[in-house]
Order: sequence, then C-alpha cells, then structure tokens
Amino acid sequence: MSECVKHSAIVAAGAVFALLPLSGGAHAAGFQLREMSAEGVGSAFSGSTAKATDLSTIYSNPAGMMRIPGARAQVDLNYVVPTIRFSGEADIAGFGLSGGNGGDAGENKLVPAFYGLFDLTPTVKAGISLTVPFGLATAYDEDWKGRYFAIESEIENIVLTPSIAWQATEKLSLGAGIQIGHADATLSSAINLSGLGLADAASELTGDGYGYGYTLGMLYEVSPTTRVGLSYRSKADYTLEGTAKITGVPDAYTAAIPALRSSDAEAEVTMPDVLSIGAYHEINPQWAVMGDVSWTNWSTFDELRVKFDDGRPDDVTDENWEDSWFVALGADYKPRDKHTIHFGVAYDQSPVPDDHRTARIPDADRYWASLGYSYEFGPDRTINVGYTHIFFNEADLEETKSFGTATGTLKGSYEGHADILSASLTYRF
Repeated sequence: MSECVKHSAIVAAGAVFALLPLSGGAHAAGFQLREMSAEGVGSAFSGSTAKATDLSTIYSNPAGMMRIPGARAQVDLNYVVPTIRFSGEADIAGFGLSGGNGGDAGENKLVPAFYGLFDLTPTVKAGISLTVPFGLATAYDEDWKGRYFAIESEIENIVLTPSIAWQATEKLSLGAGIQIGHADATLSSAINLSGLGLADAASELTGDGYGYGYTLGMLYEVSPTTRVGLSYRSKADYTLEGTAKITGVPDAYTAAIPALRSSDAEAEVTMPDVLSIGAYHEINPQWAVMGDVSWTNWSTFDELRVKFDDGRPDDVTDENWEDSWFVALGADYKPRDKHTIHFGVAYDQSPVPDDHRTARIPDADRYWASLGYSYEFGPDRTINVGYTHIFFNEADLEETKSFGTATGTLKGSYEGHADILSASLTYRF
C-alpha cells in the first residue's frame, strides 16, 4: 500500500509534466500553447515566423520588430473552450473500479498575452512580451473510475521576454531575447486505501519554480512582397519545488507508514526548445499567402525523476516522448482598405507514443481550422478577432500501474475538440 501512496506523491511532485494536452490551455502538441495573438488564432498561426504584422512577432520572431513602425502596445485575450471525454473501464487486480467516465474533463480558460515595442535608434528596436507558452487546466469528476490515475491538473507557465532587433542590412534583420519564466502547478489524484479497510485518501501538490532561456530570430526580405523568417526558442530548465500533501489518512496510519505522510518533493523539468521557419508572400494588394513549419524537441522528455526530501529513493518514470512537427498554411484577404480577413489550417503532430499514453497525457494528433478579422479603426488603433476549431484524433489508452502488490489498469479511449475565441487591441503611441 505504501507503494500506492508513493506513486500518488510522485504524480503530484511531477506536476509540471503530468499534463493533459486535450485541455483548456494546452492546444498544441504535448502541453505547448500557441495562443499568442488573435491575429495568429485567426490564421492558425500560419506565417507567424515571417509575417511580422502585429506585436506577437516579439514572441514568435523578434527580428520582425523592425517591420513595425513606432512605439506600440498590444493586449490579447484568448478564451479556450475544450471538450474532453473518456470512455472505458478501470480495475485493480482484476476487480473493476466503480465510478463514471469522469465527465467533461475540459476546463475553460482565459489565456492572456501582452506586448510592448519601442524605438531605440533608426536601426534598433526593443520589445517585451508577457506570454503563457505552456499550460493547462483540466478536472475529472472526483469519483470517476480513473481517480487513482488523475483528478485535477493545472499549471501556468508565465514567461517574460525582453527582446531587441537590429536592421543588419537593407533586407536582413536579426533579433534576440531572454526568457524569464515562472511555473506554478497544482495536481491531484485519489489514493486507494481499500487494502487497509479505509476510504480513498487524496494527494495534491502545489509548487512552483523558475526557469531561463533565450530566443533568436532572423527575417529576410527576398523582395518588397516576399519574406522568410527563422526563429529558435531555447529549452528552459525548471526546478519545481512544493509539497505533496496527503489528506484523509488517520493519524495512526501516518505514524506507522511513512509513505502516507505529506512530504516536500522536487522535480527538475525542461520546457523543450522550438525551431520554426515561415514564409509570407503578397500575390497582389488584396491577397497574401503564408506558411509555417515548427519542430519541437520533445525528445528531451525521456524520463521524469522525482526527489523526496524525506530520504525516499528517487522515483523514475520512463516517458520516451518523440519530437513533433506543426505545419500551417493560410491566407489574408483585404476586401477594402483597413479591413483584412484571415484564413488558416494546420496539422499538429503529437509527441506521445501510443504505448506511453496515460490518463494525464492522452495526447493525439490534431487539426486546426481558423478564421479571423482585423480592422484599423483609427490612425493608431487596430483590433483583431480570431476563431479556431481544433479536431482531435481519437486516442486509445491502456495504462497500467502498480498499486502496492496489485496492478491496476485504465483502458478506453478519449475523444474531444476545442474552440478558441480571441481578441486583441493594438495601440500606437
């Protein structure tokens, strides 16, 4: 039974990676977020590395700042509405577990972003972004049949990135930035104490940590109507420190079984690096086409290692994620001056191998369909609205875990979709 409790503490202490990608807030492969701008949401983020028409380029490719004149500020709000449903069965040692399928595990979430741009010299610009590049919010019913695998998962990774751009030549601009990130997490699951003749207990982690990285970008104007961009966001190492709090266990048992006690724990985790290349081409004054390809180095997530402050041995869980690709194509149409309609589609590959899919990470390939609109309603003001619908492939699940001397299995499938509604305001000073 102590092994069961230890497992629950491990799941909590590893919160930053125990993420459900089909959730409010996590709508790129793995647990990555792409909701950085309303304009990007409206075009499935096609051409985001090369387009450089709104301030989200400070995040996606800082070299693009050189294409935006004057000092500006931009606020984006992205509202994520996911639907995630599990269907299947669970057992321990062959005995079926009671409970439902967890209900709709998706949690609606507001994902904000802020950008500021400043002129330093005619050939140098400075920018700053405050974004949420990784995150989720999801919750199953507390009494669902998979409660020993996961109940609640929530994480927010806020990153402040001061950046600078330089016009190196007439056609080439370069950019760089420093990432300063903070991760805050809460994870919970139930603990099976039936072997002790007790009702379920609960394990919950609250913890946080800091991480640092950098961003590099390049933008090259092939012609006045064509440009290509390249950007790289480095990995960022985080140390998540917190408390795996166990509740619902009588004092007599916590005194006799150390693993039933709450414990401080620490997990070193890495947010992956991302390499993107994009292109933008104006066919005529009304139409432009664009595309982006991004590679995410998810193979850095090969294991989860948790250290306990009470002297228990480290626990290591193999993950063996694979690198993944995101491919997007889109177009802009200007029916008249100051009005732009955005279109986009995308394919987002999952990094999770079929044999490593879990209740906390039932990730699957997904497809984007996007539509957006921009309007310049003043000489120094622009609004953007965007909408994306994301289709998820069905994800089969067969997860097996040890609960003391017994083995438990959660078997079934996930299906779901998500809607993203976004709006932004850009103001030029």
